[in-house]
Formats: sequence, C-alpha cells, structure tokens
Amino acid sequence: MTTKELEKRNFLTWYKYSDKKELGNSKEKNHEVWERLYSECSNEIEVINRTKQMYESVSQHELGIQKFDLSLKISI
Repeated sequence: MTTKELEKRNFLTWYKYSDKKELGNSKEKNHEVWERLYSECSNEIEVINRTKQMYESVSQHELGIQKFDLSLKISI
C-alpha cells in the first residue's frame, strides 16, 4: 500500500466516524489538504453521507428496527 493510498484510507475512516462539528473544524484548519482529499474521495464520501443520513433517519423514527432486550438474566 502506497503512502497516498494509506492517507486516503485514513481520511475516509476518520470522515466516517466524525461529526459535523469536527468536520467543520478540520476543514477550517487544513483547508488545502481537506479539499485535495475530499476531491480524491468524493465517490466514497457520497456513499458515507448517504449511509449516515439513512441511519439517522431510521434511528430517529425507529422504522424497521427491531429492538432486543440484551440484559443478562440470572436465575437463582
């Protein structure tokens, strides 16, 4: 894996788990690097954004999610 590929992978992993505030702060502080990586990874970022939106929509409305009780029950 080349350094460029590793940088791209790290950026995508970081982007996937970052919130809007963290993304905004990073964009302000490292604008040139941000723009370069964002343009190189635009297709992957689009998929991540769609996934985040879908997850937020589903979790907000609790549609199609089955809840399970995962508590441990010990009988004595």
